[in-house]
Amino acid sequence: EHSIPCHRLVRALNHFLPADMAVLSCEEAPLDFHARYSCTGKEYIYKIWNHPVRDPFGDGYLLHYWYPLDEAVLNEAAKHYLGSRDFTSFCTLDSRDKGDLTRTVTRSEVTRQGDLVTFTVAADGFLYNMVRIIAGTLVDVGTGKIQPEDIEKIIESKDRSLAGKTLQPNGLYLVEVNYE
Repeated sequence: EHSIPCHRLVRALNHFLPADMAVLSCEEAPLDFHARYSCTGKEYIYKIWNHPVRDPFGDGYLLHYWYPLDEAVLNEAAKHYLGSRDFTSFCTLDSRDKGDLTRTVTRSEVTRQGDLVTFTVAADGFLYNMVRIIAGTLVDVGTGKIQPEDIEKIIESKDRSLAGKTLQPNGLYLVEVNYE
């Protein structure tokens, strides 16, 4: 709650934010609104620079992966994540209460623009490190360690050790959060 009206709050907040952040818009929400728990879905992308030579401008922003990746094969594998599934195999488990590990993935695709390979995934929610593990598993598909159809077996196994490694966070971007 604040006395500054929404149309002025954007400018006021941007005055104090660092140069690499900006508020784009503002709107009033109900008092029971919670940014995390009122969310109905999210979309992430994971960017991979797929070239023998690293991109110096992408340092810290892209995963540099120098072995060739076939985006058509990766996209075929990505389709196996669609639907309502228990993603135990694709999350980092710790001492917290596990709860329900079922998530509904509504979009999962891999595209390429030149040397930039982008994995896009949207779901009703995500588990801890889920996108980075799914992307790591797709990289393993690209190297032939895992076949696209093996994704189904990995999901059904509920065994984290069968999935790919957790990729580093650079390259991961939250691009959309949905609310009713």
